[in-house]
Order: sequence, then C-alpha cells, then structure tokens
Amino acid sequence: MQIFGHKPFEKPMFLDTLDHESFFHAVMDTIPSSILILDESLIVRTVNSNFLEKSHGSLHTTLGKRLQEIFPAAFQDTPLDQQIREVIGSGKTLRRRRMTYRAPGVALRTYSYSICPLQLQGGSRGVILVMDDVTDLLQLGEEVRRMQLHLASVVESAGDLIISTDSHGAIMTWNTAAEKSTGYAEGEVRGSELSGHFEEPHKQEVESSFRGISEIDDCHSIEWPMRCKSGETIPVSWRLSRMTSHTGDVTGVVVVGRSLVEQRAMEAQIHQGEKLAALGIVIGGIAHEIRNPLGVSSAAAQLMRNRMGSPILLGECIDKVIGGIDRASLVVESLLRFARPQPITETTQVNVVNMLKNALMFAAGEAAVGTRYEWNPPAETADICAEGVQNLLELVFINLMLNAFQAMPNGGVLTIDVRRDGKEVIVEIGDSGPGIPEAHLRKIFDPFFTTRSDSRRSGLGLSVSHSIVRQHGGDVSVRTALGMGTTFAVRIPAAREAS
Repeated sequence: MQIFGHKPFEKPMFLDTLDHESFFHAVMDTIPSSILILDESLIVRTVNSNFLEKSHGSLHTTLGKRLQEIFPAAFQDTPLDQQIREVIGSGKTLRRRRMTYRAPGVALRTYSYSICPLQLQGGSRGVILVMDDVTDLLQLGEEVRRMQLHLASVVESAGDLIISTDSHGAIMTWNTAAEKSTGYAEGEVRGSELSGHFEEPHKQEVESSFRGISEIDDCHSIEWPMRCKSGETIPVSWRLSRMTSHTGDVTGVVVVGRSLVEQRAMEAQIHQGEKLAALGIVIGGIAHEIRNPLGVSSAAAQLMRNRMGSPILLGECIDKVIGGIDRASLVVESLLRFARPQPITETTQVNVVNMLKNALMFAAGEAAVGTRYEWNPPAETADICAEGVQNLLELVFINLMLNAFQAMPNGGVLTIDVRRDGKEVIVEIGDSGPGIPEAHLRKIFDPFFTTRSDSRRSGLGLSVSHSIVRQHGGDVSVRTALGMGTTFAVRIPAAREAS
C-alpha cells in the first residue's frame, strides 16, 4: 500500500518477521478513531473495529458495500461523497472538516473527519477516511465557554474592585468596578505595577506583600488608600488571595478591594447626628438646670421689690437669690470642667484614707435611715497616698457616695475598700441597691443622665467625677448585677514617694 503522490513506504527490517496484514489490522484496531479505506468507486475495502462498534455492523455486512449503504440515511445530505471524489482527483488531503446529522430518535451528533488520498494495490486510487465523534467534546467546550462567560460576567458585575496580577504584581485584569472607582480604563493599567497606584508608605506595603507572596494571608484584609486618575485618593479595604498552578507554584494574585467612600460618608453622617443629639441633650440639661435656680432667684427678687418692709422676708429672699446664683454657677463650672478637661500639672501627696473619711462625713447626710457601712480603714494610712489635687479627688468620692446612697433610698450597705496595687491606688465604693440595667450602663457617665426624680441632683456627678479622674491619669470602671448592687472602682496614680 502506498500513499498517493509519495514514495513507497520503506519497510523496516523487523517487519520481515511479521505477518504484514495482521500487523496492519492490529495498528488499525488500536486507533480510537473510526477508519474506512475506500476505492475510487467509494466501495469499502477496509474498516477498523472502532467503526464497526459505532455502526453496530460487521465485516460481512460492511466490506464491499458502497459508502451510502453502510452510513445512516441522514448522511445522504452531507457533501462527503463529493469531497472524497475531489480528494481522489486532486491527490490533496482534506483535514479537520465537520459535519452534523440527526437520525430519527437520535440526538444531534457532530463528527470531525479528514480524508487522505491512498494508492491501493494494483495502482488504483482510493482514500482513507478518519472520523471522530466530537459531540461530547464540543458540548464540554461549550459548557466551559459558558462557564467562562458566566465567571467573567460575575467579575464585571461585582461592586467590588477585582484585579488580578502576575506573581510580581503586574496588573493582568481590571474589572468595571475598578474602572468606575479610579477612572482608569483596563487598557490604561494593564501591565503596570499595582503598587504604582498607591502613595507612600502604602506603596512600600504593597510591594512588600508581593515580595512575600507565599505568605499572603487570604483571610487578612488591610486598608490601602488608592490614587485615582483625578489625583484624589479613596479609602479601600483590600484582600489578597494567591493563584496557584497544579504543582502548587504561585502564578499570580487576585486582589479584591471594597471602596469605603460611601461607608465613610455614612459614618460621618451618623457621627454628626450623634453629636447633634448629644448637643441637644446637653442644651436641654443646661436649660433645665439653670432655669430652676434662676426662677427661684427671680421670685425672690420680686418679693424683695414688693415687700421691702419685712427684714426677715428680705433676708430669706437674699439667701435664695445668692443660693440660686451659686447653684447656676456650680452647673456652669461643672460643665466647663467636663467640656474642657485639662491635665493636672500641680499635684500634692494626698492621704487617700483621710480623704475618704472627709468625703463620707460630707455625704452621710444623704444616707437613708438604716444604712450600714462596711469599711475598716487601715491603722497605718501613710502608705496609701495618691498624687493629685485633694479637693478635686474628694469631690469624686463625695459624688460616688451620694450616688450609692441614692441607689438605696430605703437603706442598705455602703462598702468602701482602699488598697495599693503597684503604682496605683484603688478605691472601690459599692452599694447594695438594685443594680444598673444594661440599657443604662453605657450612659452613666454622660452629662445630665440620671434616673432620679430628685431635682437637687443635676446628673453631672458621675460625668464630672469621671473627667476629674481622667485628668489625674486614672480610670473609673463599674461592676453591677441586677438585684445585687453596684461597685465603682477608681484607679489613680500612687504618690511618687510611696511607689
């Protein structure tokens, strides 16, 4: 057998020991394609086992038959006959053509085929027809193509910035969200370094991430402001994920960024609303607290004008005017101390135990009948000294004790504990009252916040106390349990001489 137009096949020496026909059929049967050899009359001369399996035929019903007789009727409309004759006439191979057919009751099938000219024994011409059913392969390719289009659509439709780079940080893809957020089109940035879109020091951080690409944490997010085409920068939260090959080598990085512009604007609006709400509470508290003493002073002044002849009433009115003015001044002074706290610079050594005794003596008048005290002051008080301003610190403990007494209107137990802990002095003042509800706990240090109906209390005690302790470099914390009581813990710096 000889391919038409080429030199005869030179037989290797080892083939001399083989049955040539058996060898030929063995080779034919190992090829996974359907193969037919036809003469110039389109008579089937040889087929392989793959074709017989696919056509459900046999050598007896196939050899010697015309091509139209062994192919389904659906092949009658294909140009296969015409193409075979053209190959025989021209001696030129026809490669990788495709045909489809639909037999009754059978799904549409697609075949890829090639036709190669042959020189048969006796000098006659023929062809070898190689056919492959590529229906499943094409369907798989179509599914892959649809999946690729779907993934591309997802990336392009995403609201996040999705960027892919090679392992060195050069941009490969740049989605629509990245274009809208930065103003750069994909064509303008493709191939450029991702780090070039960030200002220092964030540019160095991006470069460092790619130098340590194998250590990129897929779950870690970081904020890097990104430079836009307009020159402005926008806040963006980024997450980097490695792309790896089947061997585990890092081939690139997927960089997903979420623009924080709208979030920051929303946060600013919320913050502004909170400030306005807080301002409204403060203004309402100021109006209420100052209006009461001013009203008393005004009423007393009118009595003074109308009844100047009564010395006793005149003295009472004068006392009320002075008391109202003092009350309004105290509110204003407390507000100023809360609003503009200043660090304490001039301090003295304060004996904390003596200070607590003075505070308790001052506040005890507010205690209900039956109130008990649990406090055994240390015999030696010199070691428990703080660094601060005594009058201010004493005011803190007076406020905390008054707050405890108000929590026990029917009597209870006031506990006081004082101790040194390293460089700090810790004072704890507790009550056995009802405790503070969770909803109120985060508001207790807010100015004018109070749950008491007693008009003598302004709601500034805890806020001012908190501010004074912070000015001393200390801290105030609270422990509470419903039905069990509340304890305020004050931490202030211990005196340097005692540390």
